[in-house]
Amino acid sequence: MLENCLEKYIEACKIHGSGFKDGDDHRVVNNAHATLMKNFKILINDESGREMLKNLLNHEDIYVSAWTACLLIFDYPKECKKIIKKVAKGKDVWAGSIRTFYDEWKKGNLKKMY
Repeated sequence: MLENCLEKYIEACKIHGSGFKDGDDHRVVNNAHATLMKNFKILINDESGREMLKNLLNHEDIYVSAWTACLLIFDYPKECKKIIKKVAKGKDVWAGSIRTFYDEWKKGNLKKMY
């Protein structure tokens, strides 16, 4: 079950990130967001699932690692900040979104999304 959730989470991160960056159909992006959050919540509430998520911080796909870092920043700030700062250096819309997220997190304006 957890492996299936992990696969769905990874695929949804990829769809959301690339759709967000490319300005694809908002319905597709919103559905991907709903899917990734649903599966994230299942994984985070299980010890093995939590470890699976933490391992995704090193995923080769930037959308997977960045989404995971944003969601886990309250739990693993040191590891997640490295990834977020790296992504935020970019010049595209995705990088700008991550930069805004990080700035708001530093100001204490955000709470866990799960």
